[in-house]
Amino acid sequence: MSVKVRIPTPLQRLTQGKEEVEGTPGKIIDLIIDLDRKYAGIGERISENGKVRRFVNIYVNDEDIRFLDAENTVVKDGDEVSIVPAIAGGAASRRRVKLTFPQHLIKEPVIFTMAKQFNVMPNIRRARVTETVGEMILELEGGADDLDKGIHWLREKGIEVELVEGDVIE
Repeated sequence: MSVKVRIPTPLQRLTQGKEEVEGTPGKIIDLIIDLDRKYAGIGERISENGKVRRFVNIYVNDEDIRFLDAENTVVKDGDEVSIVPAIAGGAASRRRVKLTFPQHLIKEPVIFTMAKQFNVMPNIRRARVTETVGEMILELEGGADDLDKGIHWLREKGIEVELVEGDVIE
């Protein structure tokens, strides 16, 4: 058995068009190095100097590695890894939003699902999550229509969405 790695469309040209490839269990950074050995060039698009690039999100079994052990997160046989890169190009729009999650959605992979379903790149700028409270400020990047649909979907799920103005880094 091995680790299943989901490859986003922009990187599939490096994997001979494959949407999923197999990887070796171990640390995420070692998995990236292994993928680069098999698919030349993929490593430099995902990582730099031993760190995952700032605008690349990696999920292990629907959990963002930034909330685990980042590049040192260990993956084992049977795990699923998803790579979600930033959207580039002139058509991309950006919105900052504050999300307030109802308690029953705090542990659900809502941001991951929205990112995949609507081709939106989330960048978490600030978050506070406990067993009863979930608040997050995100910078969302994508096509304007995709952003509108993603935000609408979040609201339909029962998440309060407020647009945020100005700098959100303290």
